[in-house]
Amino acid sequence: GAELYLKPAGDYVRFDREVCFATVVEAARRRGELAIGFRQPPRPGASGHGVVTNPEKSRRMRFGDRDSVIVLAEN
Repeated sequence: GAELYLKPAGDYVRFDREVCFATVVEAARRRGELAIGFRQPPRPGASGHGVVTNPEKSRRMRFGDRDSVIVLAEN
Protein backbone atom coordinates (compact mmCIF):
# COMPACT_ATOMS: atom_id res chain seq x y z
CA GLY A 1 0.00 0.00 0.00
CA ALA A 2 0.86 3.66 -0.05
CA GLU A 3 3.17 5.14 2.57
CA LEU A 4 4.56 8.57 3.44
CA TYR A 5 8.03 9.38 2.11
CA LEU A 6 10.42 12.29 2.30
CA LYS A 7 11.87 12.55 -1.21
CA PRO A 8 14.50 15.02 -2.49
CA ALA A 9 12.93 18.25 -3.73
CA GLY A 10 15.16 18.06 -6.80
CA ASP A 11 13.09 15.10 -7.99
CA TYR A 12 10.16 17.52 -8.44
CA VAL A 13 11.48 21.03 -9.12
CA ARG A 14 14.60 22.89 -10.21
CA PHE A 15 16.58 24.71 -7.56
CA ASP A 16 17.37 27.78 -9.66
CA ARG A 17 13.87 29.30 -9.58
CA GLU A 18 10.98 30.13 -7.30
CA VAL A 19 7.90 27.90 -7.72
CA CYS A 20 4.45 27.69 -6.22
CA PHE A 21 3.49 24.55 -4.32
CA ALA A 22 0.96 23.73 -7.08
CA THR A 23 3.97 23.02 -9.32
CA VAL A 24 5.25 20.49 -6.78
CA VAL A 25 1.79 18.88 -6.57
CA GLU A 26 1.64 18.52 -10.36
CA ALA A 27 5.18 17.09 -10.57
CA ALA A 28 4.27 14.50 -7.92
CA ARG A 29 1.00 13.66 -9.71
CA ARG A 30 2.93 12.91 -12.89
CA ARG A 31 4.95 10.38 -10.89
CA GLY A 32 1.80 8.74 -9.48
CA GLU A 33 2.34 10.34 -6.07
CA LEU A 34 0.46 12.82 -3.89
CA ALA A 35 2.48 15.74 -2.48
CA ILE A 36 1.14 16.79 0.91
CA GLY A 37 3.91 19.09 2.15
CA PHE A 38 7.62 19.73 2.38
CA ARG A 39 10.51 19.86 4.81
CA GLN A 40 13.24 22.48 4.83
CA PRO A 41 16.04 22.76 7.38
CA PRO A 42 14.50 24.42 10.43
CA ARG A 43 15.24 28.07 11.02
CA PRO A 44 16.52 29.07 14.46
CA GLY A 45 13.60 29.47 16.85
CA ALA A 46 11.06 27.93 14.45
CA SER A 47 8.76 25.12 15.54
CA GLY A 48 7.84 21.98 13.62
CA HIS A 49 11.37 20.91 12.64
CA GLY A 50 10.96 22.60 9.25
CA VAL A 51 7.94 20.46 8.29
CA VAL A 52 5.00 22.13 6.54
CA THR A 53 1.92 20.08 5.67
CA ASN A 54 -1.00 21.17 3.52
CA PRO A 55 0.58 24.46 2.35
CA GLU A 56 -1.43 26.83 0.18
CA LYS A 57 -0.95 25.80 -3.44
CA SER A 58 -0.25 29.45 -4.28
CA ARG A 59 2.59 29.58 -1.73
CA ARG A 60 5.78 30.52 -3.55
CA MET A 61 9.16 29.22 -2.42
CA ARG A 62 12.62 28.29 -3.55
CA PHE A 63 13.86 24.79 -2.79
CA GLY A 64 17.45 23.75 -2.16
CA ASP A 65 19.41 20.51 -2.12
CA ARG A 66 18.68 19.93 1.59
CA ASP A 67 14.90 20.19 1.12
CA SER A 68 12.41 17.34 0.81
CA VAL A 69 8.89 16.90 -0.50
CA ILE A 70 6.48 14.84 1.63
CA VAL A 71 4.58 12.47 -0.62
CA LEU A 72 2.09 9.64 -0.32
CA ALA A 73 3.38 6.95 -2.69
CA GLU A 74 3.81 3.27 -3.29
CA ASN A 75 7.40 2.04 -3.48
